[in-house]
Amino acid sequence: MKRDILSKLGDYLLTHREEIIGEWLRAVEQNADISSSDDLKYRELVDHLPNVFQDLAELLKSPDSPENRNEVSQAARVHGKHRWRQGYRLEEVIREASIVRRILFRDWVEAYAREVPDFKGETRKSAENLIHQVVDDVVTDSAEQFVEEQQKNLVKLNSELADALADVREQKAAAKAANQAKDIFLAMLGHELRTPLNPILLWTNATLKEEQIAPSLKEGLEMVRRNVELEVHLIDDLLDVARITSGKVRLNLQLSDAADLFHDALTMVKADLARKQLVVVVELTATNHRVIVDPARLQQVFWNVLKNAQKFTPEGGKISIQSFNETHGKVVFEIKDNGKGIAPDVLPHIFEPFKQGPPRSEGLGLGLAISKAIMELHGGKISAASKGKGTGATFRIEIKTVQD
Repeated sequence: MKRDILSKLGDYLLTHREEIIGEWLRAVEQNADISSSDDLKYRELVDHLPNVFQDLAELLKSPDSPENRNEVSQAARVHGKHRWRQGYRLEEVIREASIVRRILFRDWVEAYAREVPDFKGETRKSAENLIHQVVDDVVTDSAEQFVEEQQKNLVKLNSELADALADVREQKAAAKAANQAKDIFLAMLGHELRTPLNPILLWTNATLKEEQIAPSLKEGLEMVRRNVELEVHLIDDLLDVARITSGKVRLNLQLSDAADLFHDALTMVKADLARKQLVVVVELTATNHRVIVDPARLQQVFWNVLKNAQKFTPEGGKISIQSFNETHGKVVFEIKDNGKGIAPDVLPHIFEPFKQGPPRSEGLGLGLAISKAIMELHGGKISAASKGKGTGATFRIEIKTVQD
């Protein structure tokens, strides 16, 4: 092996370094498998190559120097780290190295061999082995750098994930404590608000029963009673929402007649229906109304839907009610009005708490949300349909039936 020829090969490659890099750059840009290079500038692409060629030249001059081999390895690791940060895939780094290898051997080692006749035999074999080793180091050390960076990234992600989970646990605990505090507050608020209303309602009802009462006073007392009853209902709705969201609703299940419960709810709103001179047509023709439900809760659902129909139907309007056994094991109640209807953008949200379609009316918009939750607790269903404003609305209540 002729060391002086190896040394001159190093100088030769170093002299033509810019040409080799330019040829490599054009090949990389034309390679469709190295897409990560598309958004990189010239300096970003070739940042490592001048150092690699410098180290290769030194290695060809002193092939037995461990220090020179370490320099090559260090340059390769720097290259791998740069490529990782630039978003390269490891296979792209390997393809870049293969292009370097091909260009060096096909164009420049052959060119040097033509200029230097003594570059042959053992000398050429040693040179080619050194160049192969340098390119292999670029691939191997870059791969190791990729693995290290990947591991660092995973450690960082795991740490961030652990911190995020800890934050979620803290937020969950805080939310739970806030919900508990809210439930306690609502319970206390409901009690404190109900306490002064009860004697007002009792006194108003007792006074209305007196025979010797002026018509004007009676009318005023009726107004007081309606408003107190409305306030009591609003308080009950708030407490129901608190119970539902906290999962504290308990059902007192009994074998009941759904038709009887509906008639009871209808009786409760009869005065409001009469005041607006609404025509109410009731056809409860289902052959089986026997259900296992909490009677008070199902009656609450019926009341909410009837009250909703009464509220949005204009004076002199019509409300039609029917029941039927659509399928075996189920009874359906449909309450249809010819009132204001429900806009298409509002319809999907009417069973959400505090949602009311315009124009807003009295109440908090909780009745339908509570009704939906009650029906789901019973394994039933409530739904609504409307063709839009001015077309009325149809509410459908489905309940499981039991046989005799």
